Amino acid sequence: MSDPVVASAGAPLQRGTPPGSLRYFSVLFAPPERRALLESLYAFEAELRDTVASASHDVAHTRLQWWRGEVDRYVGGRPQHPVTVALLGLRDCAGHDPGLLHELLTAADLDLARMTYATRSELEAYLFRAAGSLQTLAAAVLAGARPLGDGEREFARRLGSAVRQCEALRDFAFDRARGRLYLPLDEIERAGLDPTDLDAAAPERLQGMLEGWRAQLRMSFDDLLPLLTPEERSAQRPGLVLCALHQRLLERIDLRVPLRVERTELPPWRRLWTAWTTAVRHA
Repeated sequence: MSDPVVASAGAPLQRGTPPGSLRYFSVLFAPPERRALLESLYAFEAELRDTVASASHDVAHTRLQWWRGEVDRYVGGRPQHPVTVALLGLRDCAGHDPGLLHELLTAADLDLARMTYATRSELEAYLFRAAGSLQTLAAAVLAGARPLGDGEREFARRLGSAVRQCEALRDFAFDRARGRLYLPLDEIERAGLDPTDLDAAAPERLQGMLEGWRAQLRMSFDDLLPLLTPEERSAQRPGLVLCALHQRLLERIDLRVPLRVERTELPPWRRLWTAWTTAVRHA
């Protein structure tokens, strides 16, 4: 019998960066010779997200187990899936760490298990696995043969955390309907809310907590640019484009209770304008 993932691997390598998406515009402003690797990284992320979203819990577990073996095969230089074959070019980057791909798999396991996080430190560990690891690999791709500086590593870690939280804030109602919660339990309780029954919360109290989350994320995004030197800003321009796009998205999220399940999106013209002006500023 054929492998469950390889048998269905007909999706293009650009599936994580569909035209017009925020990740698409981030990659668009990368050096041409770096774009294919960045697209492959986001395709790997998309494969794991699609796996977690599978209607069958057992099928999702089977697919994640296959991906663990595939990452091991990638480390050994013999991957089978088109995405991991394309990722072999990562090994030419000085900042390449294959263990970061396993971190993404651990985050997928946590999502599938619908884990909750008692404290901010527990949540931050998840956020690094889910997105900081990916952005660190993306930063390594952009640095190429040059080792990543400490500021670039911290930038990538924080960028991943902020982007993932922005998505979680936008998808708060969507995730809650599927039993997932991406806020620390102790912070929810300090806000006077019951983590097990947020739907029963007073609307103004729940909205106040979510607005507080948005305010924290504004500061997180604002703190990213100073982490990079002028030379690093030019090298990490796609990350800065991704940052700017999510800053715009953050401000459009409708947090009025009852929350909408539909996902907030940036208008196409706003995506292009934000990406272009940010890229020009840091050229």
